Amino acid sequence: AGAQEPAAPADTTVQELSPVQVLGSILPAAGPRVGSGVPARATVIDADELRRWRPRFLSDALAGQPGVSLYDDLGSPYKLTLVTRGFAASPVVGLPQGVSVFLDGVPVNEVDAGQVNFDLLPLGHVQRVEVLSGTSSLLGPNSLGGAVNLVTVDGVEGAPRGEIALGGGSWGRRSVEGSAGGSVAGWRWYAGGGAEREGGWRQRTSARDAHGFVNVGREWARGGVRLQALVSAANAQTAGSLPLSVYAVRPDSNLSGGDFEALEQLHLAVAGHHLLGDGRLSFRLYARSHDAERFNVNQIADPDVRGFSRNRTAGAMTDWRTERAAGAGTLALRAGAGGSVSSVRIRLFAERLDPGLTTHVETPIGRADLYAMADYAVGPVALTGGARVDLVRVPFRNRLRPERDTTSTFVQLSPRAGASVEVAPGLALHLSAGRSFRAPAVIELACADPEEPCPLPFALGDDPPLDPVVATTYELGGRLARGPLLLSAGAYRTDVRDDIFLFPYEDEDEPEGSTIDGFFDNVERTRREGVELDGRVELPGGHMLHAGWARLRATFRSEAEIFSIREHAGEENEVRPGDLMPLVPAHTATVGGRARLPAGLSAGVQGRYTGRRWLRGDEANETTPLPGHWVADAHLSYALGPWDVQLAARNVLDREYASFGTFNVNQGGGNVLERFLTPGQPRSVHLVLRRAFGG
Repeated sequence: AGAQEPAAPADTTVQELSPVQVLGSILPAAGPRVGSGVPARATVIDADELRRWRPRFLSDALAGQPGVSLYDDLGSPYKLTLVTRGFAASPVVGLPQGVSVFLDGVPVNEVDAGQVNFDLLPLGHVQRVEVLSGTSSLLGPNSLGGAVNLVTVDGVEGAPRGEIALGGGSWGRRSVEGSAGGSVAGWRWYAGGGAEREGGWRQRTSARDAHGFVNVGREWARGGVRLQALVSAANAQTAGSLPLSVYAVRPDSNLSGGDFEALEQLHLAVAGHHLLGDGRLSFRLYARSHDAERFNVNQIADPDVRGFSRNRTAGAMTDWRTERAAGAGTLALRAGAGGSVSSVRIRLFAERLDPGLTTHVETPIGRADLYAMADYAVGPVALTGGARVDLVRVPFRNRLRPERDTTSTFVQLSPRAGASVEVAPGLALHLSAGRSFRAPAVIELACADPEEPCPLPFALGDDPPLDPVVATTYELGGRLARGPLLLSAGAYRTDVRDDIFLFPYEDEDEPEGSTIDGFFDNVERTRREGVELDGRVELPGGHMLHAGWARLRATFRSEAEIFSIREHAGEENEVRPGDLMPLVPAHTATVGGRARLPAGLSAGVQGRYTGRRWLRGDEANETTPLPGHWVADAHLSYALGPWDVQLAARNVLDREYASFGTFNVNQGGGNVLERFLTPGQPRSVHLVLRRAFGG
């Protein structure tokens, strides 16, 4: 919950990648040459740090990065929302998504709402996590606040070797995971799988997940190919937030017992590269299948809701790169294209009150893109420029009211440019500007008519189109690498046009109960701006210290009336320029270190601060915000030959804090308007015993 899962300290050095790794990487090549975009903040969390802290999900692994925070909307550690630079990557359907996530370069944001299901990703089989900040990447829609890529283990040379790990911990948590890899007849292979379950610290919040993963690849003199398969499933009971009157006395309560999300995923990909002329051509083909059943227990005056969604996607992308001498410098060129076709089906049913099918939507979504980039390097200076064009077509097919079918089409040009210079050995500076966009999600397009508001999440229609969200980021930064010291710093400003929010339905007859009755629309202007600092030092004997701090202001820059259930009590939520966005902390900080002890022991500790945050539903900043809080985590490990024992403690000081806050009508407490809060997870421990074989 919240910030209690630690992350690795950022490695901001640019790395030369091997050909196999380049198949799945989104990072620039060494130096500002044939990169993934203009110069910008790029960080890496390597396999050693992932193994040391053993984060459960990608959201946990990123929690310690500067400017990153987490919150728990649904009341489950499986369902945390990640916020970076004021944009979200979240499993919550309907929440605006502004961060793109990839698995070896293949997008995994779901096509129906852009959500990211962290509990379906194979974090245990990842050799590094790549993070690109801002809009500078060439990675397409949803990359408003950045992009994250999981690079998986390809396989190993030589005789087979592997490991198996058994774990147990608080609230009945049990886990098993195994992997093996090797090579035969020139083919490298890697296979792994695992399963986990726990009872949950709050009432009726058990969860379980399982996955299987395979990579098979081969390299030859002029190219290579890799085949990948992932199958995963997860089921989590969620508890949601609690009225303040309950939160204060029984934070482990669950007032909506029976809520759950059941997810299944199949992910297939083929990637390859080949030398072509004086350049290198690479490609990816992929197919994804995602099925979800969600059940939401509501308060007594509102219907319960059961939803079914089915996503099917097939896509391809190709990329060509070359580099040649040009005058006194070096010119690098890159061009690529891609596209995908998706089929989305959403069905929503009301239950208990007025039961029946309220929504049956089928949406065939088509996407296409083209991009080009050029880098020119002369001595210590490199100049970069390029652009990307995206086409997104979203036909809306309403199976309950076919006479109202509509089609929305979005075309967007996203230019970018930048410069970098090596001021002195180990000291580099960069300056960049880049643009990205996201097309409105199906759920937003389906509920965008102020004359026909939606009682979300009970029904979707087919409404007037929304404008796409467009974000332009300006960034200045640098890094210093001197011996054991690594420092990085950056300042940025992201101007956003046509952000999408939920607006209230203006009518004298207010809806009964506490449903969200409104429509999605564009807010003309918003802004995110901030400063990020990060540093670490390697000490003799294998010890390390690290620290990071970020200052972020996410503000509205134009007037708007944002939806809030507080309006049921006669309180307006009219935002003005300068009002702060909810659930985005102004300050985050991380401090910690690791120590290598005698006799095969090692230990680490990390503290993370999340600053105060305004509640959702108080975009006008009129009530009391959530207070800031510190959470500390620790780990201890012991290695002896092929055996390894790890003990991780989260929230080791057992701090009490609210991870999320909003407003609602407490129907069980006199129908009064209250603050609804989600408690942060208390102290937990997890013990893992690992045994390696072969090698």
